[in-house]
Amino acid sequence: MARAVKSRRTERHKKSKINAEMPFNRTNYIIVIAGAALVIATFILLATNDTVYGFIPLDVVPILLFIGYLVIVPIGIMYRGKKKTGEPSKAPTEPAK
Repeated sequence: MARAVKSRRTERHKKSKINAEMPFNRTNYIIVIAGAALVIATFILLATNDTVYGFIPLDVVPILLFIGYLVIVPIGIMYRGKKKTGEPSKAPTEPAK
């Protein structure tokens, strides 16, 4: 008689569905969009300035671009949010056998 064989693939697939969670939430997207908006606004500020050797192109624009690219966007990517005190942890659980 042939014996039914459980596929390892379906077991892994079930486990991944149980623990599936979105990596980013609404707050992450808002922070990343704010960083992108700052970068775009900084390039617009640079393009509207007529002088090449002024205070804005040489001092303000590099600082704003640094803040946008290397501070705000990475914070938006790495931000996890605060866990509520009454909320249970979402630790992986073993499926019932």
